[in-house]
Amino acid sequence: MKNTISSALLIIMTMIIAFTATFTGGYLQGGRSATEKLENLKGKVQQQTAQAEKTLADLTEDRDKKQAQLDAKAKQQEETDNAAKDEIARLTDELANRPIRVRVVTASGACSGSASGDASAGTEVGAGNASSTSGLLPDANHRRLRAAVKEIENLSAAYGSCRARLLDR
Repeated sequence: MKNTISSALLIIMTMIIAFTATFTGGYLQGGRSATEKLENLKGKVQQQTAQAEKTLADLTEDRDKKQAQLDAKAKQQEETDNAAKDEIARLTDELANRPIRVRVVTASGACSGSASGDASAGTEVGAGNASSTSGLLPDANHRRLRAAVKEIENLSAAYGSCRARLLDR
């Protein structure tokens, strides 16, 4: 009987070991499967990371090239604008040192209210009019005219600069 109990105990122990081995093997197999899936996901993530880094590097390089082109255009335009400002300043100084001669023509075509001036009122103003007069522009008017001419030239240069930028697009 001792033999039968030992045999029965041996059979039970064998069954427990077999059951444990089967259960543990399935558990280990599931763990291996999860590990393989995790490794596959890691590989895909690494591949996507490498692709994203390459795309970022390409886009950054493209942006840097375009920025360099814009910087070069801006520098060239700035040089052009500075040259225009220098020329305007030179011409303004030249105008400041030179008296401005003007021709004065009245609405009737004459300098004074003479009868011959009234008779020529029907003709075009200033056209072949020998009775018009010339002289120097008064100093106050000279300063105002000089300031107006400078402002007009600056506006014209700024317009030309902006127009050139827009036409490049």
